Amino acid sequence: MPSKVPMLDKKILVVDDDDDMREALRMTLARLSPNVDVASDGQSGYEKAISTEYDLIISDIRMPEVDGVTMLKMLRSAGINTPITFITAHGTVENAVNALKLGAFDYILKPFSAEVIEEFVKRVFDLRDMKISQGKNKEAVFKSSYMAKMFLIAKDVSTSDVTVLITGASGTGKEVMARFIHENSKKRNGPFVAINCAAIPDALIESELFGYEKGAFTGADSKKIGKFESAAAGTLLLDEIGEMPLHLQSKLLRVLENKEIEKLGSTKTVKLDIRIVATTNRDLKKDVENGKFREDLYYRLNVINIEIPSLKQRKEDIGVLSDFFVKRYSNVNSKFIKKLSDEAIYALNNYDWPGNIRELEHTIERAVILSKGEYITKRDLFLHGIAFDDIRYLEKSEKGDHHDTLTSVQTIYKGKFIGKTIAEVEKDLILNTLSDNGGNRTKASKVLGITVRTLRNKLKEYREAGVDVNSYLN
Repeated sequence: MPSKVPMLDKKILVVDDDDDMREALRMTLARLSPNVDVASDGQSGYEKAISTEYDLIISDIRMPEVDGVTMLKMLRSAGINTPITFITAHGTVENAVNALKLGAFDYILKPFSAEVIEEFVKRVFDLRDMKISQGKNKEAVFKSSYMAKMFLIAKDVSTSDVTVLITGASGTGKEVMARFIHENSKKRNGPFVAINCAAIPDALIESELFGYEKGAFTGADSKKIGKFESAAAGTLLLDEIGEMPLHLQSKLLRVLENKEIEKLGSTKTVKLDIRIVATTNRDLKKDVENGKFREDLYYRLNVINIEIPSLKQRKEDIGVLSDFFVKRYSNVNSKFIKKLSDEAIYALNNYDWPGNIRELEHTIERAVILSKGEYITKRDLFLHGIAFDDIRYLEKSEKGDHHDTLTSVQTIYKGKFIGKTIAEVEKDLILNTLSDNGGNRTKASKVLGITVRTLRNKLKEYREAGVDVNSYLN
């Protein structure tokens, strides 16, 4: 008999038009949780799911009238994001795969045993409830079904040494995913070594990766161990792999294929026992078409692809991430902040987050520091460096419709923003923040909630426009 795994706080809905299958599933799931409901078709499953908040729906994919996929579409249209797993036979696997593209969590292939169901459900809830320590204060925190699915895939592939390519925009959490793979792999006791291919000059990246022998070139006064060797018996993260120069891509391909390297200035090869994970915010397939990235290297890296969407595409995660950052930075700054106000949560959920999780973290950190009470208000958020209300005011002022917020803005800023465009206000804010932080770009970018690279680009833009930027720098 399968072992009982208590999950008393989880609600599960089973939807199946086959009476025997529906009852068998109910009995199996009852060993995991007493909160199991059933529905005999897609329509009644839909009606139950919009009236009761379930943690998981397990549904047959083929049912008369309203089938599983139609029910999924109806629930998503109604704003219900409960993870849905489909039961499917070999003949309907294609339908199940299409359902995954529509937002289904996973599918289970018939026939299956009670043990398979128990293990699957346990893994789903392990992932959905997960806050996994990643070292260096990095954790995986999420609520969305999509991210739960991505971490489920990551956990499955972590047991092998297969190369993984993690794609997604800057700030979405690609390194957190890479650390998760390392922490769940056979090499978890080895080092996790990361190298940012975009941050190292082309002339140095080869020696940083492969190392060199003493006397390999002018200035090589001693032997250097490269990142590949440093990651021995562990994981090497090649961050922003799309920025690697073409002449090194062929050498990297040989390393991936042969699992050995040759240092600069040496004729001997060094065998490697490492796991390779690569990340990129670029469209490598397009780079291949444009001749900027080797096709053979792309396919060698892209054995398993984990794509992380932008934060605005998984807004269910904004709340749990915000709560997590509030707790973290309240502790760091010795402040007693209970939570975000309802208005602040509304503001966060209605912002596009171009900087993704990194921008959200900086926004919450700044809000914790600036907050004067037990709750973070929307005025504490200063999205894009300006309080949320004042962004709306500035947008309205350009249209000549600002009578409803003029008084409050004048009270806060004493009129110093009146008559200025958002771009001008942004410039003033950036330069003044630089000045307030002694011209230190790293500190200023942290306060502003932007990356140092973004700050550098802004300063270049102002310099080209004739602004004396140097007077604000240290």
